[in-house]
Amino acid sequence: MEDTTRAYIESISKHCHQEMTFYRYNKNTLKVSEKYREGCLTALQYVSELTWYYLQEEKRIKDAFRQQLIKQMKLHSCLEDTDYKQGLYDALNEILDSRVSSSKNDKR
Repeated sequence: MEDTTRAYIESISKHCHQEMTFYRYNKNTLKVSEKYREGCLTALQYVSELTWYYLQEEKRIKDAFRQQLIKQMKLHSCLEDTDYKQGLYDALNEILDSRVSSSKNDKR
């Protein structure tokens, strides 16, 4: 099974922080030049900031998705109170309430 994007980004973030700690606090024991160490730290800092950005982006995507569902509900609020409207609202509310799972088949 493939990792989720979030797990992938978090694993990269963790790796970067471990490596940054290693390069930052082992100056005297490393057998590399100071410029090489600085280059590694610069790259790791960049990737660390990039992972933070994309983790924040994931949160924004979740919020935007929820807002689109709410917008869809408001768009259909003018419909008459019928089974269609109730079904529409029930399905959207179920998703908004995060009660959906990939194995949910209890209504079928």
